[in-house]
Amino acid sequence: MAGNIEPWFRFRLTLNLPTTIRLQQGTRVEPQIIIWLNSVSTLMEGQSGNWRRVTLSQPTKNSLGASGNDLPALYLLDQTASVETMMYFDMSDMDWMSTNNLPRFLVYRCTTVSQVGSDGTQRLGVGLIADQATGDVLPAGEVRFTYFLLQRPLNRLLTEQEAVDRWLSALLPLFEEKLAWPSCATTWKEFSAATVQDLQEKNATRVEVNGHTGLRAYVRDSSQIWTQPADNFELMTIADVLWPSLLYLRLHPSPGYEAECKELLADFPGFYHADTHSISNDYVRSPNERADSWYPFENSLIKYPIIGSLAGLKEVTDRFLDAFQRAQKLAHQYDYLFPIYYQVATFRAEGAGTNYAVGGLYAWAAILAHRLTGEEQYREEARRAIHVLYTLPSDRLFHEPQELAYGALAAAELGMLDEATYLLYEQLRMFYWYSDPSQKSHDVRGMVQAAASILYPAFKENVESILPWTGILKRGIVIEGLLRFMDQQRRNNFYFFQDCSANRQRAPMAFIPFENLGTLELGGQTGNVGKEIYGAGESLWMYLMFEALGHVSDRELMLVNLDLLDTFDAKLFLTNQLNFILYNPTPDSRSATISIPPAQGRRVRLSQDGKTVSETLQVPAHGIIRLVAEY
Repeated sequence: MAGNIEPWFRFRLTLNLPTTIRLQQGTRVEPQIIIWLNSVSTLMEGQSGNWRRVTLSQPTKNSLGASGNDLPALYLLDQTASVETMMYFDMSDMDWMSTNNLPRFLVYRCTTVSQVGSDGTQRLGVGLIADQATGDVLPAGEVRFTYFLLQRPLNRLLTEQEAVDRWLSALLPLFEEKLAWPSCATTWKEFSAATVQDLQEKNATRVEVNGHTGLRAYVRDSSQIWTQPADNFELMTIADVLWPSLLYLRLHPSPGYEAECKELLADFPGFYHADTHSISNDYVRSPNERADSWYPFENSLIKYPIIGSLAGLKEVTDRFLDAFQRAQKLAHQYDYLFPIYYQVATFRAEGAGTNYAVGGLYAWAAILAHRLTGEEQYREEARRAIHVLYTLPSDRLFHEPQELAYGALAAAELGMLDEATYLLYEQLRMFYWYSDPSQKSHDVRGMVQAAASILYPAFKENVESILPWTGILKRGIVIEGLLRFMDQQRRNNFYFFQDCSANRQRAPMAFIPFENLGTLELGGQTGNVGKEIYGAGESLWMYLMFEALGHVSDRELMLVNLDLLDTFDAKLFLTNQLNFILYNPTPDSRSATISIPPAQGRRVRLSQDGKTVSETLQVPAHGIIRLVAEY
């Protein structure tokens, strides 16, 4: 385990089965892991017992109740008993789960269970609970049941926000990073350069609509479930590629690629519509246009103005400010409790789903509006949105994971440190804290579930979920556990590229990542969604975060740049002062030399806490060094 951990008890029950055994799947399902805690009369349970509990269950659920397959843990505060109980289930170690018995989170929940006795009392338990099974066979061989338990006395009531803080703070030391590299992993510099080349394969990536140029969502013919409309293209894909590309081109000028980016920029203003004061995701909007809330709030209100600012397109930033005014009316109409779907022209909600966490994107968009105008009203609007997120029930905040990251970034910018930490901890509930033993070709550890209940990690959401962390770290919120997840992605995100675990040959479009990696819950199926062009920009972000602006001679150390989300003028991108964190995820002290490629041979001054340090540094085990490079 990394670092100093809380006094968890680790339990492992091992069965050495000479042959398969039949499970008793009747009115009760087996196996389950249950710890029975206490009993209470039904009268007292209804009168006071359940009012004095805080239960945090996993996996996360979307707003309509469908479960995912992320963090395998639970929390229970029973204030009547003056005890808080936490459990963590080591799914990496329980490789017996399958459709032949219980296919993990298709049936299991990490939660509480109540059993009514014949005398009318109710017995309360916590554990890995299931109420159905898909099979009744436990395989031969070594079958393990592994979990961690932590109980602490606590005789006061907590809010859910306080409980999340105590729970995740205790859990983070249990996330054990795997310090290995996929077989295809070279450098993100090499992969990003190849991604840029693949993006210029027009036949596979481009779509033309009435003389306007856009990008396909997926590489032509790569998706088994999606067909590109012949008469439309999305802002999401163009924005995903353009933002990091405008920065990448400052480091690696390419007349050909720059011309293609300018071609995409030429049609960028066309996503705006004056009649609705909105920026659509579809270039050709449909009658009675309906918005899926995270699309306009991330792509239209964050990426759109940043790209406009980087490209020096005042028309684009002005249209963003107009669209934000419209979004503000939507926020006020719903008291910041956003629906998933709504009619763009009327704001009328459609469907029963909600997307409260989109308030995090909205808050960061308000910060961007403040940067463009200097008007304090926008910061106050961001503050109100964050306040609402901080007071909602914690289990209602799960949709796209990057929504919470941008909310945390906005909170950090506003000095709302408790709120920022809480939103980060909520986001970590959507991450994969374990390796999936059913998938031999890749490791999802450290990745994030792409959306609540979607049951797989996606390259786009992986990278977009950690990118805002760079700005949060810069603003002084440094949590060692976040760096472990970030470094795990620095390694494992290579798995999204074709044939990464095999003898990799240069196949066509091999550097456009697959959208999805297989999981037990979805029966594997890696890559069947397609090679996502709207995730190709993330290959560039990986390079920009971890290699482009600073390089460390020891690959095992992570050097991450903290300035990317504070860059709004491409001409000022390669500033003469850069901020970094150097992190050693290993259990040993390591020495490494830092170089700054943008300095191009000029003398570089490295400093830590204002004091000049050598370019060769000794980093203790799990050590964190904040560095400033000036040249």
